[in-house]
Amino acid sequence: MALQPNAYTDVLLGRITLGVFAVTGAAVALAEWGVLPREALLVGAPAIAAALLLDTFLYNEFLLAGGPPWLWVEIYAFLYVQAVVVGAVGRGLRIYWSEPVEG
Repeated sequence: MALQPNAYTDVLLGRITLGVFAVTGAAVALAEWGVLPREALLVGAPAIAAALLLDTFLYNEFLLAGGPPWLWVEIYAFLYVQAVVVGAVGRGLRIYWSEPVEG
């Protein structure tokens, strides 16, 4: 079953998406500050890798030097995208499992 047009906002601002974003964002921040072990950064590994690739691309193509302040903005933007993907998968699974079984 495809997502309905109004379901996109449910995924972008849904409880699953916001919850995953809050947990992964807090874990990355606490790991960076040394409160959690450095291994906790693994929850944000896809977002961190995407942010580093984007930062490198912007520097190589447009000579825009990002650096630490902008890099963290990129990391948290990609953490939100990562949370949206998790929210969309969670919503899709919930819809799939809630449909009645025919047969």
